[in-house]
Amino acid sequence: MTGFDKLKANLMKNSEFAAIYNEKKPLRNFIDELIELRVEKGMTQKDLSELTGISVPNISRIESGKQNLSYKMMYKLVSALGGKIALTPKADNYIKLSEEASEMLTELSQQADTTPEEFLNSLIEKAAKDSTAAGVKG
Repeated sequence: MTGFDKLKANLMKNSEFAAIYNEKKPLRNFIDELIELRVEKGMTQKDLSELTGISVPNISRIESGKQNLSYKMMYKLVSALGGKIALTPKADNYIKLSEEASEMLTELSQQADTTPEEFLNSLIEKAAKDSTAAGVKG
């Protein structure tokens, strides 16, 4: 465990700190993924500024977590980078797929003439049945 991990673990014992940390976690995740997407596209903050009309200092503050973001601002930034925003009140049930896995899921679901969600649900149901059957036989 690194020094930072130890510090975080100690701070998380404080319920007030833990509450604030957990409240801000989705925003930190969004910012991390926004930066990752910008870098993947080979863009600088200046490039993103030119695409969006958002000043470089504002983009810098956004990426450092020092500026609040509206949904409109989030959408503008993500759209300029060719990404999509996924908002869900059931974040614990959310799975992020790699680009390769997402493409494979789309291809397989098209072959099965179904949506990606229906295809995944059918796989999960089959795995549950197979697991139950294996448990009964064993």
